[in-house]
Amino acid sequence: MQEKTTYTLAEAAGLLSCHKETIRRAIKAGELRAAKLGKEYRVSKADLEHYWRNRGGGALFDDSPMPPDIRPPEPEKKKSGGPEQLKLPT
Repeated sequence: MQEKTTYTLAEAAGLLSCHKETIRRAIKAGELRAAKLGKEYRVSKADLEHYWRNRGGGALFDDSPMPPDIRPPEPEKKKSGGPEQLKLPT
């Protein structure tokens, strides 16, 4: 099966969890590149990823390269031995 590389406005909006009118406005404002085929727009995977990252998002697709400065923080290691005990002065 061939991997999808272009998305309709509805598909792009679904990936970004927003309304398709938000995607349309971004295209009209020049913030998101898209091709118009007839009355419909198509957004490339690369342009959608670029737009998402410029808006502060991380990797949008599983195969997207992650720059070193955007990597998620390492989880904190838990201390063994249960909760820390307070020691009262005697």
